[in-house]
Formats: sequence, C-alpha cells, structure tokens
Amino acid sequence: MPFSIKLSRPVVPGRIPSFDTCMQSARQIMADTANWTEGKTFNDGSCRTYIKKIPSGPPWHMRVTRHGPQDGTFTDFWNALGSNHAENELQYIPELSKATMMQAIEPGVMEVWSLHYALSSPFSPRTFTVLMVTHLEAVSPRQGWVISIPFDPKGDEGLMSLEERGVRGRYAAVERLRELEDGTVEWRVATTTTVGGFVPDWVTTRAVPKAIAEDVLQFLAWMRQKRGQGAGSANNVVATSSKTA
Repeated sequence: MPFSIKLSRPVVPGRIPSFDTCMQSARQIMADTANWTEGKTFNDGSCRTYIKKIPSGPPWHMRVTRHGPQDGTFTDFWNALGSNHAENELQYIPELSKATMMQAIEPGVMEVWSLHYALSSPFSPRTFTVLMVTHLEAVSPRQGWVISIPFDPKGDEGLMSLEERGVRGRYAAVERLRELEDGTVEWRVATTTTVGGFVPDWVTTRAVPKAIAEDVLQFLAWMRQKRGQGAGSANNVVATSSKTA
C-alpha cells in the first residue's frame, strides 16, 4: 500500500519512509487543499480556515495567513519554523511543556520528536510523537516545508524509553512557507489530530480552527519579542536525547 500521511497509519521503527516519500505525500495533501471547504475566519479576518472531512476519523483542518514586512521576512519565518522547530515551539505555545528528540535519522532533516503538552484541568497531560521532516527548496520564489507525521515507537525499547509519559495522542501536520512575488510570506498549515484518552474526537474537531488561529498570534508575538530583545534565553527546559540511526 502506498505511503500517505494518516493518523490511522503512524510510522513505526524499522519502516520509516524515505525523505522523498514523505515529501511526495505532503505535496499531495497541500495540493488537495485547493478543494477543501472554507470555514471561519479569525484574527480580524487575517486568518482563513478550511476543512476536509474524511470517511473515518477526525477531519483535516487548514489555516492560511499572509505576512508583510511588519511581521518578518521569509528568512525570519524560516529561521523560526524551519530551524529548531520543536525547541522554538516551546517558546510560544504555552501548553507545550517539553520536547525531546528521540532519534536523528538525518539531523535537521528527518528527526523523531516526543512533544509533551500540559493541558488545563480536567485534561491530563498528552504526548504526541512525530517524525519531523524539514526541507527548504532550492527554488525561486523560496519555499520551505515542515512535516509532522505520527510515529509509534512500539517495539523499540530504546525509543520507548525516551518517549514522554502521558496519554498518547496523534497529530499530523503539513506546513508550507512560500515567498510571494510581492515579498510577503504565505504560511499554510494543514493538520489533523486526536488527543486520545476519553475526549471524543468531535470535541477536538470543534476546537481546532480557533486553536490553530491562536497559534499564529502567539508566534507573531514571540517573533516581535525576539526582534526587540535579541536571541534571549529559553523560558522552558528542553530535554534533548538523541539516537542516531
């Protein structure tokens, strides 16, 4: 069966798809978003959302935003999203409390990360483990990708020992940064998720559009703070354990 990015088919140790295979699936998903149903707009109309229902399981959601010089250049965005993606998310996503690199298949390009979220009561902590693929294309205008694919370390005791404790959820995401002809940056994120435990998928589905729109505001606020204060120091402790294939 050809590989595709799905919550129901997490990547497992010993059967990790190639970089080209991951990119092909991500491109297919992004191309398909042209046919998704438009949903609500957020952030004073600057963030548009879309949805695609699937026969079984949670739907896919997408947000689209465009950013001018006041928010940052393509290089600014790529340095924040394409480099040290998980560590940087710790700085602007309040619920993300810890990020652990479990395996560096190709450092900076294909890595396995365990992401631990401390959710507000009554929800218990959640752990999402993903194969993260990052790629900056050698094209003009510039374009970059960050792809998160569900990963299940079951069967590999070494990897399992590095996975953060918590109720296991799953998420997949395809992020594409594109520099437009007028110099603005388009940021598209397509994602699907299930938080696991006793939370019904319909609860998550209702919350996703607003949540992914809020991520944009949190990211931009962090970017402004970085420009104002320089690199600064991390506010969260990052546990970084690696196992090179």
